[in-house]
Amino acid sequence: MRKKNRISEIDSSPFPHVVVDDFLDEDTLELVIDALAGLEYSFSESDLFSYWASVKLTDIDHPALNVLREDLGDEKWREEVSRAFKVSKLSKIDMAAYVYGLGDFLLPHDDQVENRIIAYSLHLTPDLEEEDGGSLDLFEDNKGRSKLVKRIIPKFNSLNMFEVSATSWHQVSEILTDIQRLTLTGWYHV
Repeated sequence: MRKKNRISEIDSSPFPHVVVDDFLDEDTLELVIDALAGLEYSFSESDLFSYWASVKLTDIDHPALNVLREDLGDEKWREEVSRAFKVSKLSKIDMAAYVYGLGDFLLPHDDQVENRIIAYSLHLTPDLEEEDGGSLDLFEDNKGRSKLVKRIIPKFNSLNMFEVSATSWHQVSEILTDIQRLTLTGWYHV
C-alpha cells in the first residue's frame, strides 16, 4: 500500500513538478516489482525513443497491480494531487511499465495526448546514479529554444509527477551503463 506521505511543495521551475519519496511500503514495493518482472515486454524503437514497454496495465487483473492502481487512483490521493497542482478534479488513471537498457532513451516531448493532466513515474531501480544515465530531464522553452534546466536522478521507490502542458518538455536521458531502468509510468486524466 501507498505510505501515507503527503505531497510536499510543488516546484514550479521549469513547470510544476514534485518528487514523492518512499511512495510504497516495502511489502507492496516487493510485490509490484515481482509482478512487473513477470510481464512480457516489447521492444519499441524510432528516432525519438528506444525502450521496452509492457502492455497497458490499467486493465490487467493481478493482486499487486490492483493494489497499486487502487493506491494511485484513491479518491483522497487524487484530491491531494489536484489541490497540490491546482488542477481540475482528476478522474481516471492509466499505466504501463517501461524498461530502459544500455543505449535506450526518450527524446524531449510534452505528453499532451488524450486529456492527460498529470504525468507520473514510479521508479523501481535501486542505486541508479547520475553516471548511469536515465535521468528525467526537464526543459524550459525560451523563445522557441529548449534549455535543460533540471535533471532528476530517479530514486528507488520515488514517484515523480508533473503537470502536462504545452511547456512540460521532458526526456529520459540515454542509459550509459549496463543497467535496467524500470519505471511504472502513467497519467491522470480530467
